[in-house]
Amino acid sequence: MNKLGIIAIIGLAFLEMAAVAVSENIGSSKGDASKMIKLPEPRTDGGIAVEKALNERRSIRSFGKEGLALEAVSQLLWAAQGVTDDQGHRTAPSAVARYPLQVYLLAGNVTDLPSGVYRYSPQGHSLTVVMQGNIDDYYNAAAGFEAWLKTAPAIFIITGAIDSFDQMPGQDMSRWVYVEAGAAAENLLLEVVSLDLASTYTAGFNANQTEKLLELPEGEVPIGVLPVGRKA
Repeated sequence: MNKLGIIAIIGLAFLEMAAVAVSENIGSSKGDASKMIKLPEPRTDGGIAVEKALNERRSIRSFGKEGLALEAVSQLLWAAQGVTDDQGHRTAPSAVARYPLQVYLLAGNVTDLPSGVYRYSPQGHSLTVVMQGNIDDYYNAAAGFEAWLKTAPAIFIITGAIDSFDQMPGQDMSRWVYVEAGAAAENLLLEVVSLDLASTYTAGFNANQTEKLLELPEGEVPIGVLPVGRKA
């Protein structure tokens, strides 16, 4: 066999190893895969006009005592990071389609969903159980110095993998992650209006404690917190 043939075989072997590594990486996302909860399918029509949602969006910091329906939670998660086509594009734009964001749900009072902490999986539109049971510590961390936030039946936490972009000399590309988090948050807030719910965007949370409780991997940080509930 000539040198060109040997090089080709070696190249194919490396490609096969890379494919296996990628496959294993995709399948090893945080959380127990055996504890996946399939969400109700999101609707992609109906609701209200975007212009009306923009006009009516307000920062609301008080919530009614009623819980949230799982259908509403499903719609909000999809609005923030849902997949919109067969190529895996999402509702919020991402630089070079890197998608460095994660959305966590702190479910305090959601119908048909045990109290707990969940991570949203855009592919498959499902939740992975992080933990179930008493989530007071998570609520306290997310609330930070904003005590009113703990009255929300559900809290959405957007995190971002800051090191997901290769650094270029003289450029801090981590800012792209924050820009993307803002786009995802606005999507969720507009869906809140469409569902006639209440919410606001806050950064006044305990970032260190939140990062520790969610057991975020190195390089992934909590960026924004969005409490959601019914209007008081």
